[in-house]
Amino acid sequence: MESDSVWMGYRVRRNINGITARDSMQLVGEYKAKDTVTSACLSTQAPCDPSQFVFYGRGLFFKGFRNNFSNGKYIINYPPPPATPAVDCDSCWVFADQANLSGFTSQYAVTSIDTVRTAASDFVESAIDSSEIVTVEPSSPPASNLERVAVVPNPYRGSAEWDPGPGQSRVHFIHLPARSTVRIYTSNGELVRELVQDPSANQGGETGELAWDLKNGQGRNVVSGIYIYQVESPQGHNIKGHFVIIR
Repeated sequence: MESDSVWMGYRVRRNINGITARDSMQLVGEYKAKDTVTSACLSTQAPCDPSQFVFYGRGLFFKGFRNNFSNGKYIINYPPPPATPAVDCDSCWVFADQANLSGFTSQYAVTSIDTVRTAASDFVESAIDSSEIVTVEPSSPPASNLERVAVVPNPYRGSAEWDPGPGQSRVHFIHLPARSTVRIYTSNGELVRELVQDPSANQGGETGELAWDLKNGQGRNVVSGIYIYQVESPQGHNIKGHFVIIR
């Protein structure tokens, strides 16, 4: 888009399921071509390129990233598979969302703006391409131990704001070690479901969370009650706890 003669900047729009109005994409970031690039940087952690941070406009943008490959993994999965992610990228723009909500499914869209022409007292903006909307679920990275494992929300009441949609109930196991096994039991000790945490399940980056759809191994919804969970790390360490479901 930057090669287009009328290109003047980017906008980032976001919808947070259960928080913002359904099907609305609120403006959360805007970068105009005439905005000033500063040398300030909120974080020196890769792949931040401190020399390319942008603080003007709306939101936090930077152009270019460095050292995208760390500890055998890509921090930013761009370009996405089947292409090989870039280690350094001078032409890439990155928007840092400082107001996302962990556990809440979020959708993001990027548009192009023309700051010379206006329509309805606003810049002319390209349409949102539904095929390019990206869905992520902000979360914490995998934990190194079992000390902070928890279930949220607890108790689960009918439906939670971060449920994907009507009839799509979810509880989240958080702060899990990567690839740990979660077993869920009734209060009588009957195994309800066994799940394995996938650190690559989220497009937004490596995650230490796991969502359960409140269904047993046969695909039927579980009833209200007290449930016990056991988390086993790949190293064989275990922790137990309980949570409540109220339908």
